[in-house]
Amino acid sequence: MRILKIGRDASCDIVIQSPMVSSVHAELTLLDSGDMMIEDRGSHNGTFVMGQQIKPGTPAKVTRGDKITFGNVDLQWNQVPMPEDNSAYKGIYGIGSHFNNDIQVTGATVSRYHATVKQGRDGKFYIFDHSKNGTTVDGVRIPKDTPYRIKKNSAVVCGGVPVNLATQLPWPSESWKYIVGAVAGLVVLVGVGFGLMKLIGGGFGGGKEYSDEELYARYNTSIAMIIGNNHLEVTCGDLDLAASARIPTKWVPISKGSISEEEVNSINYKFKSNKAVVYTTANYYFVGAEDISAIQEYILNRTSFATGFFVSQDGQLVTNLHVVKPWLFNTSVSELEMKIKTELSALATNIEFLKNIQMKSADGLQAYTTMVKVTGVNDGISIIPQAKYFSVENLIRCRVLSAGDDTNVDVALIQSDKGELPHGSTFINLKDSMDVNDKDLTVGTHIYTIGFPFGISLQKTDSEKGIQVLARGGSITQMPTEFSFGFDAASFGGASGSPIFNKKGMLVGVLNSGVSVSQGFNYGIKAKFVKELVENPHVVK
Repeated sequence: MRILKIGRDASCDIVIQSPMVSSVHAELTLLDSGDMMIEDRGSHNGTFVMGQQIKPGTPAKVTRGDKITFGNVDLQWNQVPMPEDNSAYKGIYGIGSHFNNDIQVTGATVSRYHATVKQGRDGKFYIFDHSKNGTTVDGVRIPKDTPYRIKKNSAVVCGGVPVNLATQLPWPSESWKYIVGAVAGLVVLVGVGFGLMKLIGGGFGGGKEYSDEELYARYNTSIAMIIGNNHLEVTCGDLDLAASARIPTKWVPISKGSISEEEVNSINYKFKSNKAVVYTTANYYFVGAEDISAIQEYILNRTSFATGFFVSQDGQLVTNLHVVKPWLFNTSVSELEMKIKTELSALATNIEFLKNIQMKSADGLQAYTTMVKVTGVNDGISIIPQAKYFSVENLIRCRVLSAGDDTNVDVALIQSDKGELPHGSTFINLKDSMDVNDKDLTVGTHIYTIGFPFGISLQKTDSEKGIQVLARGGSITQMPTEFSFGFDAASFGGASGSPIFNKKGMLVGVLNSGVSVSQGFNYGIKAKFVKELVENPHVVK
């Protein structure tokens, strides 16, 4: 659930610079169900839905794409976030003072849509705070819009008002407690037997050490090649970039290498409403050299290859955060924003430009300058499992389940759209095949990694055996930092997201970076961050 304030005031979520628009003109409520409600907040010039004025203070249901007018300015729908993907949850419950909530809580300090509780596919519950006055769990104030694990006996307080969730949520049955005593003896016997097996070295994760060949045989069918697409978009509030655009007459490559004039002319250049988007070829960034303003200059769109590994029967895979949100790791994004702001300010003296964007003077242009934003967009993620033939027919579409914004924690969780493990694939059982103990990450410890370095370039795409993982053994070469450790197993781009195992067959990390000019200097994110990722998923924005 989210409330977007719309108006002329700079504190609004959607700022509209028009004298016909009030400071806080209206509110658009995005419900967890995907429905949307628009409410006029007592504006001077009214709010209109499909040409009909709505009553102030009375929410009206709207659908994405409807014509909504504030005074004399239409809502730009590309400024409204798309509905959140809640496919990772099997239950969603709203908490707040508004009657639309599943759990209503009264009190002057309780927000209309105060918090949301979501139940994961694993049955665990997480609470998200959206409020002004905050939410506490067991006396700890939780961060806003961030999942926080709660249990049946957790003390939840919304805006100072206690909320009894023990009786209002479908908690898993606890009938198992009544049979614990009856099977206690059996559990002890089984435990003793299992302990003996571990002493003997039976099963992965036991005391036995495994050869690289044995690790390959065990895990190679748990790996998949990831094919991702993304681009950047430039927005500038409600400024109509398309109206101000001038089609470029010349492009020059600014990356290494050369490119033919035919390739330059084949670039797909287009606008999306008030967003400027330029799609380029995979390995080149382009900047208009002559007849093009910075606002519409260049945007990277590339197909990238990476690696992921299955961790569940329902087709979930772990990979790197930089695979699903590469723009977070690209310092040129902030540089691009600054360059566009600078060049937009310079256009204040261009009478033709001001005329194109229907602005009488340069006074209002400065406000738009502060609204320039470059954002990343994931255009889709697909996978091809190990040993599958490389073809469009074998591509399995995936969705992002969990991806944060902390570039230090370079891990993410995706899942096949069908929610199932591909035929012939296996998954790594993280419960008994993962080592999160930092003390085991010592220099000299043998490790083994399996993935797709160099992406598709090292694969025989017409092979009847399908794509084949590449595996390399090595050793930990650098003591771990807070987030990662160094190792010398040779690898390259495309292997990002590859699992790293120790010689006991335990997952100890995820390959995420390396030195491209020299083999054997690579890094992996610690496995404990995979554990945190799976147990406490991030909100996917």
